[in-house]
Amino acid sequence: MTLVLLVRHAEHVLQGRTLVGRSDDAAISRKGQEQIRLLADMLAREPVAAVQSSPRIRARETAAAIAARLKLNVQVDAALDEIDYGDWTGMSFEQLAQMPEWRTWNERRDAATPPNGESMRALQRRILAHLHAMRRSYPRKTVVAVSHAEPIRAALLHATDMPLNDFARISVLPGSITRLVLVERSSSSRDFLKVLSG
Repeated sequence: MTLVLLVRHAEHVLQGRTLVGRSDDAAISRKGQEQIRLLADMLAREPVAAVQSSPRIRARETAAAIAARLKLNVQVDAALDEIDYGDWTGMSFEQLAQMPEWRTWNERRDAATPPNGESMRALQRRILAHLHAMRRSYPRKTVVAVSHAEPIRAALLHATDMPLNDFARISVLPGSITRLVLVERSSSSRDFLKVLSG
């Protein structure tokens, strides 16, 4: 088995106001800096073999502080990237709330896709493939993976056998840690992934 500590990046200055997505316009906030310090303190006690990160700056900054405490390098991997929101990237949530397509996206994650973006199903396939690869690369090891709310939700929806449309039932706060155990199962098996805590 492999233990994966899925970490959502720390809070940024546009949190709750702008759909930052794959843009790198948001610096870590003052509260986020404190979250990073707490994460580094907590994870310094874990027997971590590797620290991976989404390519986004907010994730890399979070991962860098954790890796420094563990005396490890950060492995940047596109599989941990935020969902691609396409044309919605950088828009305010106030603007998005006026758009019927945004409402459909938040009601039908199983069928809707952001304009010129990535579907929730494609995101789920991406993150599950990465977790399978991680299990093969780090058997009986612990890995920290710093990502974003939607990739972490996609993994948890799969692990708990919940439909994609129930995404909002899963809270993934900035600076949070979710512990997953990747067990030896076939790549088609839903139960290769076990949630220990969120």
